[in-house]
Amino acid sequence: MRYTRLIAVVTMLLLAMVVATSHLLAQQRDAEVLLQQAKHAEQVEGNLEQAISLYSQLLEDHPDVRDVAAKAQLHIGLCYEKLGLTEARQAYRNVIDDFPEQREEVATAQQRLVSLTDELAELHRGPTLRKIEIATKPQNGVLSPDGTQLAFTSQGSLWLLPLQGNVVPDMAGEPVRLTEPMGAWNSSNVLGWSGDGERIAFSASTEGTPEIHVVSVATGGLTKIPGNHFRGNKHYDYRLSLSPDGKTLAFVHMEREGSTLDCPAGDLFVHTRPVEGGEPSRLTPVCTMQPAFSPDGRYIAYIRVFRKRDLDDLLRAEISRQLWVVPAAGGTPELLLDSAQIWSPVWSPDGGMIAVLSEPEEGTLGQPVWVVPFAPGAGLSEPLTRFELPSAADGLLAGWTPGGELGVHLKSQVRRAVYTASAEGGNAVQVTSELAEVYFPRWSPDGSGIILTAGLHHDDIDWVPLEQSAIDTLSADLFLESEDYFFGLASIPAEGGAFTPIRLAGDTTVIPGVPPGGGIHVSPDGSKILFAGIRYPEPEPGTAPHAEVDIWTVPREGGTPTRLARSTLQDRFPCWSPDGEQVAFLRYEFRGKGHYAMNIHVVPGEGGEPVRLSSDADSVEQATIAYSPDGERIAFFSPGGIKSMPADGGDAEVLIAGVPSEGRHRLAWSPDGRRIAYTAAGKIWMASGEGGEPVELRTGLPLDTRYGDFGWSPDGSKLTFIGVMGGEVEFWLISDFLP
Repeated sequence: MRYTRLIAVVTMLLLAMVVATSHLLAQQRDAEVLLQQAKHAEQVEGNLEQAISLYSQLLEDHPDVRDVAAKAQLHIGLCYEKLGLTEARQAYRNVIDDFPEQREEVATAQQRLVSLTDELAELHRGPTLRKIEIATKPQNGVLSPDGTQLAFTSQGSLWLLPLQGNVVPDMAGEPVRLTEPMGAWNSSNVLGWSGDGERIAFSASTEGTPEIHVVSVATGGLTKIPGNHFRGNKHYDYRLSLSPDGKTLAFVHMEREGSTLDCPAGDLFVHTRPVEGGEPSRLTPVCTMQPAFSPDGRYIAYIRVFRKRDLDDLLRAEISRQLWVVPAAGGTPELLLDSAQIWSPVWSPDGGMIAVLSEPEEGTLGQPVWVVPFAPGAGLSEPLTRFELPSAADGLLAGWTPGGELGVHLKSQVRRAVYTASAEGGNAVQVTSELAEVYFPRWSPDGSGIILTAGLHHDDIDWVPLEQSAIDTLSADLFLESEDYFFGLASIPAEGGAFTPIRLAGDTTVIPGVPPGGGIHVSPDGSKILFAGIRYPEPEPGTAPHAEVDIWTVPREGGTPTRLARSTLQDRFPCWSPDGEQVAFLRYEFRGKGHYAMNIHVVPGEGGEPVRLSSDADSVEQATIAYSPDGERIAFFSPGGIKSMPADGGDAEVLIAGVPSEGRHRLAWSPDGRRIAYTAAGKIWMASGEGGEPVELRTGLPLDTRYGDFGWSPDGSKLTFIGVMGGEVEFWLISDFLP
């Protein structure tokens, strides 16, 4: 009986094993059939999406057929890779993680994952930047067509600099002066080489009159281009370009000065003219600038800047820039790129691409570069590539070399803070963190605090949240204040500490102390703050929006600002008289096309009609002015030095001679009148209040520190000042930026 039962049990087990084996064999067979169907879709039909679907079905229906499932998972990765999708990486990782015993498939997945990672890294690599060390730091320059030299201006002359000297490959050689001093300048990199490298067109200025010259690189011989070459107040508008043979010049000409509804920069047109003589020809429509000859000379690229019309609000329409190309001999222009903010077209050496700069995106520090393809008649094009420079470009792109490198001048990161130091010199004390926006520090008359203009984030501020009713009374249109940011007047303790905002209120939308030329000054009794402020009033019908820069006061604790006088152009650099009864300031005055003068005016401290004290013959420069402590004289910068004149008008006298023109920002007498301090060449200098040999103020800060605006402490023992490090303009070559 027991034997019979044992036979039955064994028989049942054998039957179960047979059934299980049969099921496994069926599963294996079905999985392999599905695998072959998927492979056929992948390898024969090339239908990768269907193949991925079949492989995925296999994994879902037959997960226990491990060897076949591993193959299916591996082929999903191969299909994704062929499709160029990054999902391939996860598919290969699934092979490694889910099928560790399937060694052949795991090994293949590991190999493909490494290879794919390398390929993706190569595909997505960023551009390569190479800095050229230049001892003289010219801060401007345009590449020669062969990419071996940089043409730049310095000390009123045009120079040539070999980019490779005799020391190391990335260190420039000795610069060679190509012209004598003649007022040559290249701000924003606007000079132009001929394509053959034999001529350079550049701008110069003689007694304020803008000129264009073309110089022979081989001989230094000059050709002056006749005519009036005023092109507005923007350096970008002065860009020059020469045809490849150097015989034709492309430049911008202004026919009517000033902003208009359509052309915010004025009525500018691109013209061409023969270098050796002949009449200019207008080539482009209005609102066009920054011409650039193509390498073959057949085309000229340019930028059109215009105000997009908004039917709901014509006067506040968006300003836009477009990239166009026009035949150099004349013809129909062709739009290549329609964007909000682009400029600085530079051709590739083969003429098939144009690189342009674009406005940085909000919240970024870098500068985007777009590369646009060009083929005659192709019209609007999507950029071939976009990449980001690590910091903002200084001026226009410097050129595109035959070796595929773009030249660009970049600014290193700026570090700016407020310091105090003994007026006798010594180690400075930092009283603020490093901030991007901090200007015009002034000691309060009681010596307890420092008042300045700053852009501040929440963590920097002794923040007192406002009720909504108070927010509604702020000058909040262009005066910046939000939950975590503030720009305007603020104060800090004299020994350092948190900022306290000094808020402006009322209906007047005014931004206080905006550089350059904003300036602030605390009244002698400490009750008011004097500042130059910008506001944007509603324009008159038929006119374009414009900024007004006027002199204002506001109570020390904040409140509604009071305008002392309305300017016709701009009023800047205000200062109180020692008794607080008068305010002196500089007023810009129009003297004919392209020419302005600045003169000292005074107005009562409560406002009224300004009176002019200086004359054009005094040559007052745009920088701060200062009353002497006794109120008898006013000091100001003038070419070659510092002058002073009677506070009620009269002849000016030289106070300090030989002051460098570079970096002039601030001058002020000490409270006792025995000394006068000023900034020049990036340093703070001290001299006798009656003139004499100046001495540099040593503060213990790094030697490359540049000193900005400053203020005396009430007892004259200390100065508070802005110290700036970084921000130098360096020359870089960029490669590997094309896809």
